[in-house]
Amino acid sequence: MFKIILLLLTFSLTTFAQSKYPAADFSGPRSTFNYYLKTMVGYKKGDDSALNMATKAFHLEFIDPALRQNIAETATIQLINTLDRLEKVDINKIPQDLGELTKYDYKKNSISLDGQDYEVEISLFKNKNGLWKFSKETILSIQHFERFTKDNKVVDGVDALFTWKDKVKEKMPDWTSKRSFILLNGQWFGLVLLVFIAFIIEKLIKIYVASITINLLLKRGIKISDDLKKRFTSPIGVFCFAGLWLIGVQLLEFSPEILSWFLRGGYVVLTVGAVIAVHHIVDVFCLFLEDKALESENKFDDILVPLVRKTSKFIVIAVGIIFIGDSLTINMKNIIAGMGIGGIAFALAAKDTISNIFGSLTVLLDRPFRIGDWVVIDGNIEGTVEEVGLRSCRIRTFYNSQITLPNGKLTNVHIDNYGVRKYRRYTTKLGIEYGTPAEKIDEFCEGIKEIILAHPHTRKDYFHVYFNGFGAYSLDILLYCFWEVPDWSVELQERHKLLMDILKLAKKQGVQFAFPTQTLHTYREN
Repeated sequence: MFKIILLLLTFSLTTFAQSKYPAADFSGPRSTFNYYLKTMVGYKKGDDSALNMATKAFHLEFIDPALRQNIAETATIQLINTLDRLEKVDINKIPQDLGELTKYDYKKNSISLDGQDYEVEISLFKNKNGLWKFSKETILSIQHFERFTKDNKVVDGVDALFTWKDKVKEKMPDWTSKRSFILLNGQWFGLVLLVFIAFIIEKLIKIYVASITINLLLKRGIKISDDLKKRFTSPIGVFCFAGLWLIGVQLLEFSPEILSWFLRGGYVVLTVGAVIAVHHIVDVFCLFLEDKALESENKFDDILVPLVRKTSKFIVIAVGIIFIGDSLTINMKNIIAGMGIGGIAFALAAKDTISNIFGSLTVLLDRPFRIGDWVVIDGNIEGTVEEVGLRSCRIRTFYNSQITLPNGKLTNVHIDNYGVRKYRRYTTKLGIEYGTPAEKIDEFCEGIKEIILAHPHTRKDYFHVYFNGFGAYSLDILLYCFWEVPDWSVELQERHKLLMDILKLAKKQGVQFAFPTQTLHTYREN
């Protein structure tokens, strides 16, 4: 409800402001001049909205869209300053209908400034829609015309426009209005001052942001390296510098051509700084997520964090490329539309890449394994899961090589995950000598069972120790049990302890383990 009331109030104020001025009529030179002068009278009286209305009286199609509003407002003010010091405009002497003519020259002169000659004019041009507006030549030359007339007195009966920029110019020494090389001396001075101020503010912001970020991370128990701190804060400083540059150069009243270079360069630097800054913000944010993942018992988070990092960086870079292209006046909308038209061909050409992306989603949603799991994939790839990316996962084999497996293959293969086992099976045969009495065999088997029951890491509800067969050179006892341990290294340690206890039991009971033997029977004939 509040938003509706605010919208209606804004609309009412806008309508009221526009009602004070004549309708935007550009049907002829006289009506255009009348509209422009009436709106500028309102601007002189303090109505800032009138300036935007007055800019509609100019042909702006040839101006870079990024500079259009700034150039239009500057030219609008320069034109009224020039007219106020030339003569009082008599609307009745300006024709309304020029027949087949498409241009009306109100003033056209050759002037000399700082030893250079300029062709200046105030003219109106009829466009293809039949609208008469101030011409391109007027916009390009009006800054020279204004400088040429700035020492003239304002004509009688006209209220002079006096903005804050005029107040600053009035207090500046005369040499600032002279042109030594390409730009006015005052503009060179303004650029140097702008760079100095932006440099100081950029350094302060870098220090301030770095301090806040480090303190915030330290509170979370996360340590950030000096290298990451520098990589994180430097692009933020560049971003702030470019932002101040874009604001400052628009105040120095450059010509459209020069301002276009300054603004486009500023937009590119601003975008690059923003992309790099957000790119490293992702790293800092993922440090926080990794810290949370370590606190969680769910190892699925260990896969999710790298995927979030890589996906976020990809999106940031893609958006940055679009903005940089737009800053360089490249029509990115047409390029994106063209990519949409060629989407089918692209999909066919990149079907493996798309398959890998869907494979990564399968890993993410179905969770067939986690970082650190021991897996056997399709019966021939065995190792520990080391990394899961957007395109592939990496398996560290037990002979320390690394296998890169495209995620697309994971949707159609068998994955045997040893890492999610609750118990780890162990089975072996204990061969004892053939001369061992039956009673001692039973006693030995019962002793092994007691060892298993007493062991802290064996499964107690399911194991087997039985005399299981007659071997070629031994009586074979089957030992079949399970370990309840987190990983293979702990399993080896506990297996060592169990086998050592069995050796000690055999020595205590006088049971001898068999080793391969062979008996030869000889026969002598008489």
